Amino acid sequence: MLESVSQQLSHKVDQLLSLKNGDTTHKNVQYFPLASESPRSGHRRQASLSSFSPRKATWLVCAALFLLVILVSATTTGYVWSARSLREDTAFDDERPIPLGYYRGRHDIVLPSAYIPEQEQAGEPFGPLSDIPPGLTHSSEPRPEVIVSCSIVPPLIPAYGGLPQGMSAPLLGSIEELGIDDKRCYDRIHRYGAYGLDVPEEQGGFGIELRGDNERDNEFERPNFARVQWNQIQEDCVVKNAAVLQDRPRTAFILRTWHTFHYTPYHILMLRAIINELSLRSGGQFYVNFLIHVQDDTIPIWASEELYNQTLEASLPEEFRGMGTLWSVAQMKLIYPPPFPESLINFSGGDVYEAYRSLHFPLQYFASRHPEFDFFWQWEMDIRVTGHYGELLEKITSWADKQKRDHLWERSSKFYIPSLHNGSYSSFATSIQEETKALGRKPVAGPQVPVTQLLPIPPQSSNTTNQDITDLITLSPLFDPTHTRWAFRDDITGYPDDHRPPTRAALITASRMSRRLLLLMHEETFRNKHTMFPEMYPASIALHYGLKAVYAPITTYFDRDWPAEHANEIFNNAKLRPESITAGLDNGANYFHGGPDGSVFGPGEHVFRSASWYSNAGFAGYLWRRWLGNENGNDEIEWELGEGHGRMCLPMMVLHPIKNDA
Repeated sequence: MLESVSQQLSHKVDQLLSLKNGDTTHKNVQYFPLASESPRSGHRRQASLSSFSPRKATWLVCAALFLLVILVSATTTGYVWSARSLREDTAFDDERPIPLGYYRGRHDIVLPSAYIPEQEQAGEPFGPLSDIPPGLTHSSEPRPEVIVSCSIVPPLIPAYGGLPQGMSAPLLGSIEELGIDDKRCYDRIHRYGAYGLDVPEEQGGFGIELRGDNERDNEFERPNFARVQWNQIQEDCVVKNAAVLQDRPRTAFILRTWHTFHYTPYHILMLRAIINELSLRSGGQFYVNFLIHVQDDTIPIWASEELYNQTLEASLPEEFRGMGTLWSVAQMKLIYPPPFPESLINFSGGDVYEAYRSLHFPLQYFASRHPEFDFFWQWEMDIRVTGHYGELLEKITSWADKQKRDHLWERSSKFYIPSLHNGSYSSFATSIQEETKALGRKPVAGPQVPVTQLLPIPPQSSNTTNQDITDLITLSPLFDPTHTRWAFRDDITGYPDDHRPPTRAALITASRMSRRLLLLMHEETFRNKHTMFPEMYPASIALHYGLKAVYAPITTYFDRDWPAEHANEIFNNAKLRPESITAGLDNGANYFHGGPDGSVFGPGEHVFRSASWYSNAGFAGYLWRRWLGNENGNDEIEWELGEGHGRMCLPMMVLHPIKNDA
């Protein structure tokens, strides 16, 4: 009965919204996201809908009723989101076709030559399987011969040399473009078994109860991590490779956390992978460190070494002790003393020193205190990676370094949609040049503020990296927030009220910054009292000084199918097609986001709820938990052992946010 009611309500909503696209079958109906209202003062990021008439309000009531029915009548379909996922992740998007290829198991893996993504399948879903299934290979490249082995040799991570037939293709980005094999997949057992997922507690495992399909296709290395001390191992590794590291740029991999953070076994699995695959594999060229926010400002960590060490020891699990650096808001007030001028608009209403507004302060200070590092990755504890960390970051860096400066800011401001450009990044780059010319604009080149207002650019630590290095690598587009409705676009401090500086922003702070960029930010802050919202300040300083900034197009998957041209209109604010205008998507000047300078980032970000990467991407958590073999309320284990044909096997993915693993 509930299912019948939900179908009637769904049909009614379709009629009210008038979003039929000529064909009434589920696969051909296009459902369009609603526009969004301007941000309201005093609130944080909004995912609100636009100002609507009473008629639109009626539509929303119907939609809300429909959602309620879905929550009540969630069934055991195994490939729809559970009621729990909907509540926790608020990740219900719309009724576009639901891709099922993500959930195909390891027994459906086919060779790359036989693989067809779900979106391109015609007729019988998922097509035929290979006669000879692909086997396991090692996903990581061998370490350079010059690297001296550390006291623990990082395990080689097995991966299958193919994909489950019908595995869904990403809507945004391409790991193939980044140089990563996108026809290779990882399952939970072979990916994290070496780090303790399927290991007894006495051998450094966690005794995690595994259900579902957990049979190994191959034995793999399982080092004994019981009583391991990663800080000492990492330090010894650096000493052993001191001669090699002397002539190489080094990178600090900074994990942001806080002093009362609760570390679960899944966090420890992730951290072991990061340390092994970055620090130990590179012989210390990468160095992992926790940047720990002491949220209790009554603890004077700057005044007592004993108190500092006590707090640090209590802030990390035993095996990671000694790997952290503490900071607090009270300490930052000593490093960057007040007063700061008023911001243009302090949208959040918080103090300039609060972590929410100045998350970059401690990282700037960290860089100033660690001249041994040329680059600094900042990473968040709720990011997960299905593949090999070393391969991911090395390929991203190599790709970014090869990007030419011409139209680089313009390319980096847009999502790359492979299906729109027949899988050609070159075609995408050409389209950006044509769009820039059509808008009558010149590509950004060189410093974007008068050089008389700029500080001297500090050197890098390594003499080999002082040329045209990549100063900023982001994992989200570097957009111009000036004329958008992003809530924090005017959280700019220390600049003249009558002369807003040029700005860029990349939402989600995960990024790599050069030493010289962070030192410029550091000096701009303490000398000139300049700062901006954390997701805007690094990119804006790079823009001001003419430094090289690149958006690396990692893949973003969705739990709904998007037509490529429509996705371009929403995610890249491309000019609307006639049929989209007819459907009522024109919010000004034939653009969904109100004009050529509008952006999906801001109130309209609700479209990311069904994505695998964004601040509100609910699909990320569901996909990750299901890949781990954890029940989400839809009988996923039963599906895995039956129709799913084994545990899931996913290509290299970067997922965010993961608020719980189990």
